Amino acid sequence: MEQILIQIPEGHVIDTEQSNLEEGKIVFKKKEVTPWRYKRAKMNGYFINSSSIIGSVSSIFNVKNARHVFATEKQAKSMLAMAQLSQIIQNDERFGGPITDEEWFNNNVDKWLIDRYKNQIDTDAYKICNFRFLAFHTKEQRDLFLKENEDLIRQYYMLD
Repeated sequence: MEQILIQIPEGHVIDTEQSNLEEGKIVFKKKEVTPWRYKRAKMNGYFINSSSIIGSVSSIFNVKNARHVFATEKQAKSMLAMAQLSQIIQNDERFGGPITDEEWFNNNVDKWLIDRYKNQIDTDAYKICNFRFLAFHTKEQRDLFLKENEDLIRQYYMLD
């Protein structure tokens, strides 16, 4: 019997149901790949507990039940700052609440931003509809918010 070497194409496996080696028939099928988020994979990371304390975990094997775990401590600190900033925007009436969907869809409405550009905080006026988390109705609201909350903004943008 003559031997022929066949290389399995990358990302494929032999389809054992459709292949018949006695007849010389080999059928390949795409290898089924389970996305990482659905695997039982080992992961380490950081979480924010109900007292707003950042804790660490290691060797978690059930990714589906650990969706609240961040890969890095810096990311967990950023999300803790985001939560605090969102409450300030929502509840301190000086800042007028978050920009509404209607305002985002309207290019004629100015949005006053606090953004990150490279490794610094940047402020700008904005008319386009691309969403930004730290957006304000007026320049004065934006400037006051930055003055009072620069530490949290730096933490949110992972600048510290």
